[in-house]
Amino acid sequence: MTQEENKKTAIITGSGRGIGRDTAILLAKHGVNVVVCSRTENEINSLVYEIKRIGGNANILGVKCDVSISSQVISVVKSAIDKFGSETIDILVNNAGVAFNKKLIDTSEQEWSQTINTNLKGAFLFTKAVLPFMIKRRSGAIVNVNSGAGKTGFSNLSSYCASKFGLFGLAESLALEVDAYNIRVMTIFLGQVATKMWQDFDQSYYEKNKKRMLDSHNVAEKIADMIFDTKNYKNGDSLEMYNLNTFATG
Repeated sequence: MTQEENKKTAIITGSGRGIGRDTAILLAKHGVNVVVCSRTENEINSLVYEIKRIGGNANILGVKCDVSISSQVISVVKSAIDKFGSETIDILVNNAGVAFNKKLIDTSEQEWSQTINTNLKGAFLFTKAVLPFMIKRRSGAIVNVNSGAGKTGFSNLSSYCASKFGLFGLAESLALEVDAYNIRVMTIFLGQVATKMWQDFDQSYYEKNKKRMLDSHNVAEKIADMIFDTKNYKNGDSLEMYNLNTFATG
């Protein structure tokens, strides 16, 4: 077994920028094999280059992927296994997400489908793809990146809220299904984070409020805590992080 195969491997979706990017860099610094994927190839290439600059024992695999397409998801997991070994698949961060700032009546079927497919179906597909390896090893950590919109409805966010409510339901059900296999399924509920997704969602609001938003690096640090701190973060747990000074667990 190679040195790469001796370590845990993490797959982080939506890791071309923002929370996913910062999480990938942080996990690489922890010595984890990191698999990053995004629909935007140049963002992935940039991240791969940055992680390789870290040096040390950082191992990185970058793959262009649309999380809503099962064949592409399976290809990412296969590539990870080919490079790092099936026995290392231990961490999944379902982070990929999109949002449209529109009332339901103005939301197109394509926008609805894109939101549900990226935010919810993508998590389903990646989780389903890695679960057999986690179950076989009786070990694994799955963190679903959610939002306050996964607990409370907001105007102009009907499709996003539907996807995020669904993501929490998926996490709660899955936690029960895998409890006997030492797999932890956890959720982090976030407030507003200063990322490009918020810029794209509402540029004016972002410019006025970005200094009060969560920083993606701080969010990544909390995700890493949930992954590595097995004493305080158990299967089925959730964490609310709405600003840097407010945390609530459940």
